[in-house]
Amino acid sequence: MTRPLVRSRAPRSAVLALVSALVLGACGDGSPTEQQPRGADSLTALPRALSVAEREGIGANNQFALQLLRTTSAGATKNVLLSPLSVSYALGLTMNGAAGQTLSEMQRTLGWGARSRDEINVAYRDLRTLLPTLDSQVTLTTANGVFSRQGFPPDTGFVRLAREYFGAPVQTVATPQQLYDSVNAWGGRETKGMVPKVLEGNASPDLVMILANAVYFAGTWRDAFDAKKTTAQPFTLATGQQVSVPMMQREDRFNAYATPELEAAELPYGNASYSMVLVKPRSGSAAALAASLDTATYQRIVSGLRPVSSGAQVHLPRFTVRGSLELSGALRTMGMSRAFTNAAEFPQLVPTAATKISFVQHGVALEVDEAGTRAAAVTAVGIRLVSLPLAVRFDAPFVFFIRERLSGTILFAGVVNDPRS
Repeated sequence: MTRPLVRSRAPRSAVLALVSALVLGACGDGSPTEQQPRGADSLTALPRALSVAEREGIGANNQFALQLLRTTSAGATKNVLLSPLSVSYALGLTMNGAAGQTLSEMQRTLGWGARSRDEINVAYRDLRTLLPTLDSQVTLTTANGVFSRQGFPPDTGFVRLAREYFGAPVQTVATPQQLYDSVNAWGGRETKGMVPKVLEGNASPDLVMILANAVYFAGTWRDAFDAKKTTAQPFTLATGQQVSVPMMQREDRFNAYATPELEAAELPYGNASYSMVLVKPRSGSAAALAASLDTATYQRIVSGLRPVSSGAQVHLPRFTVRGSLELSGALRTMGMSRAFTNAAEFPQLVPTAATKISFVQHGVALEVDEAGTRAAAVTAVGIRLVSLPLAVRFDAPFVFFIRERLSGTILFAGVVNDPRS
């Protein structure tokens, strides 16, 4: 029997195990719409049966989501925030340029197993089309893009697949730094300013391409929290220290699940197609819980969610979390190592040069308040040359010689400190 979930204190850990990949990896335009009144009709079923490709896409995404959460949260002492959906789309787009062992490792890591390229592309396309249509009260958009450096044109077959299945146009710029600037500007637009700059610093001179995904989600709670009931309450950090946070609270009309090990609550958005699932361990840390979650455990939690009894309460901090992660290490650990080495096989990305993945940079933001939630993410996959073309710049004082090569005779010698005179 489902036990009422009543809390007068915040959970112990500063890590919120928001394990719903669709909540953390959704994208839309605009702010949350006006809250629906209590009693509004909720969605109880999908508008149609899922296609085989869509079922495979959701299954692959969720498997990848949980593995990525486990890998990145292991030993974490700070907040962990991810959009597995965004990372999967950015790498799925990149995968269309891969071959050989590199392709096989990427397929396994992303949860696709031995599926064909066509099957995988169809699944990505169908899922990208389906998700934004499921709840008219929730704003959800995804966007993909290919940013190419002048002089390193992508393969025409790759360009066709990127546009057909990922809706990803190709933009060509002159320099590596302009690749950074273009992706940052694009990501800021697609996330409505929530992730204004996913790439920091100076671009490497051997950077030739960036493949990117942006996701934005905006949804009002199906039953909003009353801001008048939000009060300062203690939140116990993983270290045991207590801090004061604005704690929201409301009663009834949510699902809950409890075992001796954990308690969970589900708070729906809009017409209830989308929801936030929150999971708190009864003992131990949330980071340890996240690091232990697998597909079976996650499925047991979401399958066990049931409507609470009358008078049950949920207490949730009002919070904003922003983060930036470089995911190369995690992806190597998960089995996708070859793509980052000189042995990488990406013949369909830049057919005129050998390339490898340089970085997988992930920027993400989440805002939760009494009205609802906004979440956004940008994932940028940087592609660099395996060997940097030699570029010697005499842009500082230099020594020169003029010689006859065969005999070795030096004819002139000098130092140029100022080329102007």
